[in-house]
Amino acid sequence: MGIWQDLENHHFNLKRNYSLNFNYLIADFISRLNIGLLRKLRFIKINKTNIMIRLLRILYKQGIIRTFRIENNFISVYFKFKNGQPIGKFSIISSPGNRQYKNLNKVSQLFNNNNFSGFFILSSSHGFVTSNYCLLSGHIAGEIIIKIEI
Repeated sequence: MGIWQDLENHHFNLKRNYSLNFNYLIADFISRLNIGLLRKLRFIKINKTNIMIRLLRILYKQGIIRTFRIENNFISVYFKFKNGQPIGKFSIISSPGNRQYKNLNKVSQLFNNNNFSGFFILSSSHGFVTSNYCLLSGHIAGEIIIKIEI
């Protein structure tokens, strides 16, 4: 079954026999979220990895997704909609060829520019953290992985 056939069935799960690079794994995750949101699917299925579980916990705590359920080899991600429109739009910021490391001053500038409404997910020495957490703690910086617009 191809990915487009799975989309027609209102969920998709790309099976792979090899491990993905960290950034490619996240890029695959973000593209699945965006496709699911654009098609206004109730839920999607993604491969189960520790990275995905950590990212989904952040999205759940921030109120971007309704919930997620861990099953055998995959995770079901349930979307949240408001007035029929999806909550959040996801973008990849850092890529293997273009790493985006930011300190506290740069993160605060990103919020002030263009009246940005949302948050970033950073990979830091503390693990995955939100930009809000970085700004409140005052001492955390790292690689900006994902941008979530609300």
